[in-house]
Amino acid sequence: MEYISYSFIVFVAAGLLVCALLPVRYRRYVLLSGSLLFVGLSGGFFSLGSLLLGIGLSFLAGRLIEASGSRTMRRWVLLLTVLFHLSLLFWFKYQDLWEYTKELYWYLRGTEYLPELTERRAPLGISFYTLMLIGYVADIYMRKYRAETSISTFALYGSYFGHIVQGPIDAFDEVRADMEGPGRPGVQDMESGALLMLYGLFKKLVIAERLAVPVNAVFSDPASYHWSVLLICAFGFTLQLYMDFSGCVDMVTGISRMFGIRLSQNFRQPFFSQSIAEFWRRWHMTLGAFFRKYVYIPLGGNRHGVLRKHLNTIVVFLLSGLWHGGNWTYIIGTGLLHCVYMILGQCLRPVNTAVLRLFHMDRDALPLRVLRSLWVFLLVTIGFVLFRSESVAMAMTYLGGMAGLQAGIYEAADLSVLGIGTPDILIILAGLLTVFYVSLKRELGHPVCSSARRRDLIGVLIFTVIVLGFYGRGYDASAFIYAAF
Repeated sequence: MEYISYSFIVFVAAGLLVCALLPVRYRRYVLLSGSLLFVGLSGGFFSLGSLLLGIGLSFLAGRLIEASGSRTMRRWVLLLTVLFHLSLLFWFKYQDLWEYTKELYWYLRGTEYLPELTERRAPLGISFYTLMLIGYVADIYMRKYRAETSISTFALYGSYFGHIVQGPIDAFDEVRADMEGPGRPGVQDMESGALLMLYGLFKKLVIAERLAVPVNAVFSDPASYHWSVLLICAFGFTLQLYMDFSGCVDMVTGISRMFGIRLSQNFRQPFFSQSIAEFWRRWHMTLGAFFRKYVYIPLGGNRHGVLRKHLNTIVVFLLSGLWHGGNWTYIIGTGLLHCVYMILGQCLRPVNTAVLRLFHMDRDALPLRVLRSLWVFLLVTIGFVLFRSESVAMAMTYLGGMAGLQAGIYEAADLSVLGIGTPDILIILAGLLTVFYVSLKRELGHPVCSSARRRDLIGVLIFTVIVLGFYGRGYDASAFIYAAF
């Protein structure tokens, strides 16, 4: 069962119907049963078994840590629990890290190496629920709150279908009340939830799926394309990834609201960011919050001088890149490269300030804000080229082509050969303008629409998704990009 499928529509509709018919006190058990069913149908028996083992171990560890009066005992329980989760994660996600490292090594030596990859399917959602379970046990160890005594509440937290596949990575204390007793949503909750769900589908089906067609074609053979095509499709992938990932989060957040559960915010208009540091406070916010809380701050944060601060930043971004996968394209593209951006940005801040003073320029002037946002978008796109590439060598070929270091066959005027025509391009542009308008309203703190117009907008989105949703060549709506992580 996938998020975008007829079976998932039936699954959600049946869950809402059962929750509406039964007393509120049974909603937790309905959602828990449905979530376990979802994991079993989507990931198979092995995924379900691995999840239940992790949940049971973490629940027991939390109770043991709270009950133990020995600090040594508490440390050992925490250490063993974390090692268990990380070992399982490493076994399924990083079995090819050594092969990718050899591939990178020989590439730097000027020799091609074909890595021998291992076929090993990871349990559904392991990257996301592993961090949530580790965070819970660490919080109990630090005595931030009491250990959960209800296994059904904790099991719903670990297995909830709304965040297990692509996040958000919810902290237990932030969603504990909803997991313990999901309320009965009112009419406004149902309407706002349906609107958010449809908005997510609009991002995914109308925009991201159309962008995927030229992006996939160009990334499959970057040496054949002119620098203008490579640049357009690099920007296209950045937008595709955002529409895909944030669209999924919007969708499950809206559905969760209809079930009486409030998930954590995971995106906050990231492309309005004025710096790379701000970008990571707005993009995949719960992942960044996890690493700040459990890695950056325990290492000392920025409390021990500039050098120590930079070292801590390197560790955080290295782990962030590793979290995405065991390929160096992930480790560099979403990790170390952004770390370099941040450190250079901090080091050059006095120079930037001096230039602004020299030319009597207002840092908050709109033209400068727009230029900084475009600059951040370009830097992020360079990292995402690595993220999208199959190898560092392929990424360097792509980036070299963007810089005009190679002559491609197809120029920007030949986009029709990539599978999209003028109507699709116009739909993409109209969709992007719509998302920009909504994002701008949110950035300015204005309501996107009044409650009186909500139902009209729901009808418009239903019509738009059905009529303009892309179901063309190579379409695979189930393949949300971040589901792979």
